[in-house]
Amino acid sequence: MAGRDDGVDSRRTDTRERALRVALGLFARQGYAGTSLREIAEQLGVTKAALYFHFRSKEEILTAILRGYLDGVNALVADSGGGQEKVLRGYAEHQRRWGLDLVLTVRQNFSEIQELPIGAEIRSGMRALIDVLAPAGADAAQRLRVRVALSAFQTAAVTGLTEDAADEDDLQEAALAIALDLLHGR
Repeated sequence: MAGRDDGVDSRRTDTRERALRVALGLFARQGYAGTSLREIAEQLGVTKAALYFHFRSKEEILTAILRGYLDGVNALVADSGGGQEKVLRGYAEHQRRWGLDLVLTVRQNFSEIQELPIGAEIRSGMRALIDVLAPAGADAAQRLRVRVALSAFQTAAVTGLTEDAADEDDLQEAALAIALDLLHGR
């Protein structure tokens, strides 16, 4: 970000992005309820007051993380002109970029996320993604097939935690192959 001349202080933007990465890692390992703003600030190497400059609460931090993820899902839905396979491959890449910490954060903090205002937006965004991936007039079984295809990426991420020999790239490629098979009804 150095060298920007659009009037944005790159240090401020960098601190915000680093805070989100640090918080995501802590939420994944300790859970949302088990993580304090003080811990996030300490891991970030700033004062709690400096963290407050960017985020007033843990809820605001979690919402910013989820907003970043959801924006990517919404972009895939908006740019769905290339067909179902293109969208599914885009989703696979999106999941890969966000990584295991996001998957763990959502799994471990599902109840808290559902209660946040962004929880409804996430449900809506995922329904829109399913609508794009399900064939027109899809029945319940076809829509479930799409949901299972999408969940293959989360399963692959978590599998990497439990299987010592599992290579993350291999798992993601396997998840994509399985998801494509499911999408195409194989």
